Amino acid sequence: MPNTVYENSVLETKLTELLNSRLEVRALMSVDDSLTEGAGLTKVINRYTYSGTVEMLNAGEANGSAGAVTFCPETYTVRRYQQTFRYNDVEAMKDPAMIDAALEGMADVMTNQIRAEYFSQLMLIRNRHAIAGNAVTYADIVEALGDLGREVEDGLFILMGTDGRSAIRTDADFMAAHQGELMYTGQFGTLCGVPVLFSRLVPEGMVIITEKPAVKFFVKREAGLEQSRDIEKKENTIVYERHGVIALVDDTSSVILGKSAPTLTATATLADGKITLTAQTEQGQTVRYMTDADAPLLSDDLSGWQEWNGVSTVDAGGASRIALAAVDAAGAVKASVSLAL
Repeated sequence: MPNTVYENSVLETKLTELLNSRLEVRALMSVDDSLTEGAGLTKVINRYTYSGTVEMLNAGEANGSAGAVTFCPETYTVRRYQQTFRYNDVEAMKDPAMIDAALEGMADVMTNQIRAEYFSQLMLIRNRHAIAGNAVTYADIVEALGDLGREVEDGLFILMGTDGRSAIRTDADFMAAHQGELMYTGQFGTLCGVPVLFSRLVPEGMVIITEKPAVKFFVKREAGLEQSRDIEKKENTIVYERHGVIALVDDTSSVILGKSAPTLTATATLADGKITLTAQTEQGQTVRYMTDADAPLLSDDLSGWQEWNGVSTVDAGGASRIALAAVDAAGAVKASVSLAL
């Protein structure tokens, strides 16, 4: 009787470890297949911001100011994501289940990659709402939705982690409104009439309100699987790949809730389209910035923000404000501020 290379229980454990979230994010973002129709591996995305004021005018009067649209263009490069698995016929004969386990595991890893990219793009949302206490409350959700200023909230959904779910479940206002209704892992509940989803990929201490059009999956070529075989050595190769890019394209109806960071002492002066910055940081800290953004929160992931070298001016690009954050060596936000220009 041949020996078994892997116990089925071991394979099952490996597959379980691959699943870092039960949330299917493909349903939470838009898919754009325009890249499949033409040549090229880049996509330029403009994030638009409108600024303007409403004026009360008498008959015959004209507006004293006009609204303006500014945008920040970002170029994304289509990437190839690939996994390779090799096995020998002898291994397959010892345990045929290993092939099915490998195929399922490869699909899970690719799915997890899409999830990770999706949540990293959500962290580029410019709108922030600082919560009043140490944990998110029903009142915080109400205020954050009010900040978005949408009369119709259809299409919005809320993403939170285990800590946010626990805090809301014990919130007196939530319990009074829902009378015992619970939000189960990966399933819809509601807060203020907005669907709620749970994922462990939401950073601790944060809640995200967003919508499907906020993030797009620009597909060059959907995931595909190819195989090859060396008939002499009995070696088999399975290659699983996809081509595309996931990007935040519109965050006007999105906001991230979390604990506020201490105020960073800083200045920003605009002249000739350039911003001159100063910031008081502690030893070992660096400064990151983003234009037309709210002040970052504690636990914010600023990996998508620009790092300031402490000397150079910054291109304003038509922005009306700039957000700055002091981060430590681990990337954790220690202090932040948003300054008008």
